[in-house]
Amino acid sequence: MTDPTPTPTPPPAPSGPGRRASVVRRRRVDILVALAIGLPTVVALGIGAIGGEDSPQPGGVRPPTSSALTSATTVCPAGLEPGAVPVRVGRSPGVPGGDLDVLTGTPTATTVTEAAPVTVTADATATVPGSTGATVLTGKGEAAPGIVAGRGEGLAVPECRTPSYDEWLVGLGASARYATTVELVNPDDGEAVVDIALSDASGPVEEPALRGIQVPAHGVKRIDLSATAPRRTLTAAHVTVIRGRVTTTARTTRDPLGRGRVSTEFQPTQAEPDTSNLILGLPAKPTGATLFIANPGQDEVRATVRLVTTDATFTPTDAEPISVAPGAMATADLSKLLAGKSGEGVVGVLIESPDPVATSVRLLQSSDLVLLAPAIDVREPTAAVLPAGAKTLLLGGAQRPGVVHVTSYDAAGAQLRDDQVEVAPDRAASLALPPGAVRVAVEARNTRVAGVFSMPVAGRQGGLATLRLRPAETHARIPVVAPQ
Repeated sequence: MTDPTPTPTPPPAPSGPGRRASVVRRRRVDILVALAIGLPTVVALGIGAIGGEDSPQPGGVRPPTSSALTSATTVCPAGLEPGAVPVRVGRSPGVPGGDLDVLTGTPTATTVTEAAPVTVTADATATVPGSTGATVLTGKGEAAPGIVAGRGEGLAVPECRTPSYDEWLVGLGASARYATTVELVNPDDGEAVVDIALSDASGPVEEPALRGIQVPAHGVKRIDLSATAPRRTLTAAHVTVIRGRVTTTARTTRDPLGRGRVSTEFQPTQAEPDTSNLILGLPAKPTGATLFIANPGQDEVRATVRLVTTDATFTPTDAEPISVAPGAMATADLSKLLAGKSGEGVVGVLIESPDPVATSVRLLQSSDLVLLAPAIDVREPTAAVLPAGAKTLLLGGAQRPGVVHVTSYDAAGAQLRDDQVEVAPDRAASLALPPGAVRVAVEARNTRVAGVFSMPVAGRQGGLATLRLRPAETHARIPVVAPQ
């Protein structure tokens, strides 16, 4: 029996005249098409997951982290000759101390050489033997944080500090009447190179001899501006270290070219120009008070001078704005502002400007030259090493009302006194310190603060010395490096 032949199923009848039946066809999805559609989605989800992590700054920018110092260098400039005294070293509050390596020499030496290490414990101070010249102090490991140092010279107290790469010196002289010598100390084993750019009332001054200054390893380079770049007018100097590390110090000698008294003072540096420059340390009834303002910008700046007392900060009615040309330095006489009732109780001046400027003040106190620069903001506990004798701590620049804790110690580390000083915005505070204090610890609470030690010297050859309070170097700021 044979199977009948299957009869094919006829196609469905058209649904209407002239219409063709719809035919559904199945297509196979190509693998490349699937990947092209799916991969971007997967990548987008992955990026979203990474970008969804919390970021402390917009755009993923993160601030530097902080870590305890493991190596630190402090440099003291050479003392004045004759009468140079050794360097005294201490610690900032809360630092245990340890051994410091020493490089030093004589006041006229052109190099610093290795000397015996010095041990500095908490609260106490130690003298570095034979350190009348430039002195380099290096701490490693636990001995690195919180190194503070100073010299005990009476009328010219230099600042001992860490190397800097970019800073300003305003009001330098290069004439017979006012002669400035710049000292460059290289604490490292390799050569350093420094540029010094000058500017006066007319603008930048071209001095090829001050470009590419080479300071050999462990070298001390001294540049007498009256011999290297003589000028009748005073100048501002922008010091830039383009290779290595250098600590810069300037000392200016005033010679009245007659029977008058010759005196020398250290010129404090300014780290960078600012729109608000607070200069503390003005004595009562100063002679010849002069303000210098350097404008590093390309536009003219009009600066305003305000006077600071322990009660208020105010603008005198007869104070005219000071115009400073682009790239130039202007000079203003402060004598009228500091005379009469408006000058009573004034301990500082505040220079405000729309654009950053660098400033300094020069005056005479009992024929002694006094040079002042903007005070430095301090946020963490710090300390200063000072000469014995009368001294007053002037505090200002507070952002909000707060209390500053001040502890005075003698040379053996014994506590002499513990004081608390109330500070507030727009006024200064004054604290007389024990004459025997050679290390003073300062801790600002609830606010940042700036300070200057004012140290009058009585007698026929008396005058005034000042020293700024500086932040303690206890931590290193480490930048966060991340892919963009």
